[in-house]
Amino acid sequence: MVTSTALFATGKKETGASTDGKIHLTTYMQIEPADSQYAGHNAIMEGFAAKYPNIVLDSEYASGEAFHQKFQAMAASGQMPDVFTVYGGARTAYITEAGLAMDIGKEYLTDDFKSQFSAATWATQGKNGEFWMVPPSLAVCHTVYSNDALLKQLGLSFPATYEEWLAQIPVIKKAGYYPVSMGNKDQWVVNSWLLSLLVDRLGGPEWFMNAAKGKASFTEKPFVRSLEIIKEMTDKGIFSPGVNQMSNSEADQEFYQGKSVYLIDAGWRTSGMDKDLSATMQSDISMHVFPEISGEVRHNTSTATVSEGFGINAKLKGTEKADAAWKFIQYYNGAEGAAIRAQYGEVPTYKLDLQKIKLATMQAKFAQFQSSHDMGYVFDAIMGSEGVSMLNQDIQAMMLGNGTPADIAAKYETYVAKNDSNRI
Repeated sequence: MVTSTALFATGKKETGASTDGKIHLTTYMQIEPADSQYAGHNAIMEGFAAKYPNIVLDSEYASGEAFHQKFQAMAASGQMPDVFTVYGGARTAYITEAGLAMDIGKEYLTDDFKSQFSAATWATQGKNGEFWMVPPSLAVCHTVYSNDALLKQLGLSFPATYEEWLAQIPVIKKAGYYPVSMGNKDQWVVNSWLLSLLVDRLGGPEWFMNAAKGKASFTEKPFVRSLEIIKEMTDKGIFSPGVNQMSNSEADQEFYQGKSVYLIDAGWRTSGMDKDLSATMQSDISMHVFPEISGEVRHNTSTATVSEGFGINAKLKGTEKADAAWKFIQYYNGAEGAAIRAQYGEVPTYKLDLQKIKLATMQAKFAQFQSSHDMGYVFDAIMGSEGVSMLNQDIQAMMLGNGTPADIAAKYETYVAKNDSNRI
């Protein structure tokens, strides 16, 4: 369903006429303002209207496939809005690669502005270094959560190295606990939560992008060794039984109930922890990344992909309307909008002064985590979905004893060379 609203300084509907001396901008956003998840968005829109009464936003909203279907029709008809939701990757390539979104990197992204955000915010979005939007948040896809009360009970601490982690397995199991929970039932979890991190550590972002584009091969050591580690972790029993039949929510509950010492999951899981866990349990949970791996080329990293943000119609370049659109984007992503979103449970990419903002317990830990780790690429944010789905199935089979890391790597490289959009 598509709902249409127009925001004026009073919050009332406005026709979009320009005879009133105000700057009118049409917007098309992939947001559901009636959903409580977007309460922060609604508060920002009200705040912007109050601060900039001379800029009127005539906003249309849609979500899911309905958003993309109409957006594609807009592009085809040449009836593009002034401001719109856009992705940094291929999801809205029908807009960005068609030249319909302004390269704001050349127009508005000064070094001073960029310095106000976490470094991972500025991963290049276009093939030629373009930036089409400012990501308001990061989807951090790798965190190792620890139950510190259980660690203390077992006389253990978070391991400094991968070898130390493996050495903890018999101690944890002897005490009647599972070492690590991870819900790997769905066809994306292992690559997002774990494989991406291992490839980043052992190969680095440059190697991964070279492999994606065919300048390196997925049969090379960084990828094969990453698969070997996943197999080794499985063979040595670090995961709880039924890891490949367990959903994310089931793995979370296993960890919450104190059945496992560690949980491998995403950083955004903290919002659910703030809602579902007792204050004592929240206090006992710490956030880490995978321990140091022998031969790694990057240290202490996690992985993330940027969220979608707002782009500007390329036809507005050099106009007063483009400057007004940039004011909206600055407000939404900068200090004022970030503070509002943080109050509603989001961890923004903007570097907030956390001493001045009251965050929930786990959200505060997530904010600190995000600012403490460099981020690598998330595998399925770069590689084609069909190939990644095939790869996930092969990794699950390997974890069940079928297939070798070298064979899986060779199969995936063959597929990518013939089918992935990064190569063809």
